[in-house]
Amino acid sequence: MNRHLAPGSGEILSASEYEADRIGFLTQGTTRHGDFWEFAPHIYVAAGPELTREVFRRTGAQFSPSRGAFPLPRGVRRALTPGTLLPESLNAARRCFRHSGTTEHTAMVAAESAALARDWPCGETEEVMPRLKRTFSRIGAGFCFGADAGALTHAEAALARTRDNIPASTLYLPRWVPTVTRLRMRRRINALAGRIGAVMERRLAQGRAMGPDLLSAMVQASSDHGTPPGAPIAYLLSTILVASQEMPTRAGAWLLLNLARHPQWAEHIAAEADALPLDGYRVDAGHVARLRTADAFVRETLRLYPPNWLTSRIVVQPTDLGGHRLVPGDRILVSPYLLHRDERHHDRADTFAPERWLEVSSPGTTGAYLPFGAGPRLCPGASLASLELVLVLAMTARAHRLSCPEPRPYRLDTNGALTPAGLRLVFHPRG
Repeated sequence: MNRHLAPGSGEILSASEYEADRIGFLTQGTTRHGDFWEFAPHIYVAAGPELTREVFRRTGAQFSPSRGAFPLPRGVRRALTPGTLLPESLNAARRCFRHSGTTEHTAMVAAESAALARDWPCGETEEVMPRLKRTFSRIGAGFCFGADAGALTHAEAALARTRDNIPASTLYLPRWVPTVTRLRMRRRINALAGRIGAVMERRLAQGRAMGPDLLSAMVQASSDHGTPPGAPIAYLLSTILVASQEMPTRAGAWLLLNLARHPQWAEHIAAEADALPLDGYRVDAGHVARLRTADAFVRETLRLYPPNWLTSRIVVQPTDLGGHRLVPGDRILVSPYLLHRDERHHDRADTFAPERWLEVSSPGTTGAYLPFGAGPRLCPGASLASLELVLVLAMTARAHRLSCPEPRPYRLDTNGALTPAGLRLVFHPRG
């Protein structure tokens, strides 16, 4: 069993003890030992904005991301030509994720957000994450597949459920161990890639014009590189489709919880949202730009509750980090959660204060705010996620007042992402 050193004590903790309170464990270690410390042989925590940004910036050179839960099949990896089909090399696909690209989907995102706001059951205690997940799933399908979204809406659901239910013990086993969960995941990602591949082949066979969606951008990029569109695109889109609802669902749940906890801010957001057209399909980028209070509320929620709260990088070349010598195979952990709650970089760091984002000098200018990472592996979906969260927040606040049925209506889960698991809220219609 994997075991960890308790910070500063020499006491050995079991993996289950570590899983029980990872946030407290890392916070305690950083408080005692500063911005760089070792908690297990060859495993280090790097805190503070300089070290964190340096790890993100040098990813792809001295550091490598973990393979993640969805490694591409070996045959697909071998078929990839370096610099052609990987997401970070697809300039056309990356343009889809930029602000200018995501604004083309504003009306679709607004319409889905308005539909979600209408569908919340009123006066009942409701578990919020399932409905959020379905909404973000539909948005992700629309963004990735445009006119073909209907054929792939919720197609990632089985794969996402498998990923959500990965046993903690599996995380400590070598990747070559064929556990039941891993075999199930492999079958489901193969099935999803097959469905995406069928849509791609049908679109190509029909000679349909390329549309403003991610599949079109990836097919075009593949053709530009002289590579026939095929399995690599289908598998990469499979992982993107899961990611498009995974983190936004968790962030959306934290948003709604804060909306219930801070009614004075909810009133400001609702008043601001009253200026939005009732028909979501008439909402444009100009309307969204005027949702300044909602945007500040989203940013502050992501500061205190970043779903991607802990990121791992593996050293691939001998390097120095903050004066510490690292060798290949060492693992570095960086935590936006720790960074965002550091009093050295954020005034009243543990206080929910959206007004800080409405000031001339906001935390975003200090380098100590990284909810989407940074550097070459900056989350490509950051702009889309921000658009989704602002509109879901604004539409919900305009339609409802929220309340908590109990002081802490969720169970904190830090396995993989910071999650208010089982979050239940009550929705009260306005007016």
